Amino acid sequence: SYAPMAWPDAIDLGRHRTMLDIGGGSAVHAMSATTRWADLRATVFDLPPICEIARDYIAENGSTDRVTTHAGDLWKSPYPAADLHFYADIFHDWPPERCRFLVRKSFDALPPGGRLIVHEMLLDDDKAGPPAVAGYNILMMLWTEGQQFSGAELVDMLSEVGFTEVSARR
Repeated sequence: SYAPMAWPDAIDLGRHRTMLDIGGGSAVHAMSATTRWADLRATVFDLPPICEIARDYIAENGSTDRVTTHAGDLWKSPYPAADLHFYADIFHDWPPERCRFLVRKSFDALPPGGRLIVHEMLLDDDKAGPPAVAGYNILMMLWTEGQQFSGAELVDMLSEVGFTEVSARR
């Protein structure tokens, strides 16, 4: 199934009120999550020109009562208040040390009981597959500074800064 539509059904977001979709682009993940979880509101945090485009998509989808935008730079700008941080296809663009910076930034910005969700295609723990993800990993390493991560690598990254109850799921 289409990833932005599937993950909100796979994870219980019932205790969260405000999702910050960091690098949220078109707002598709924010709109999907707020459609599935009626009490959830979301803010798409992205660069100013991206927020302008996202606002159009949000309006076209009839989601302006549940999804807003906040312009900023994920490396320099403080995050607006939220109890759920969500990164979709952001980590694979960056080397591990930059991803650790983002994990730490989220940990420091989230209130006690806050949650961080990293949405990526996961390599197996031995990093040999699955074949589609391994192939995509080669592309990421050629075109970006980043790479695909295994679930174990992401679990370690989040645990290192203090997140608890950390798990990885396909």
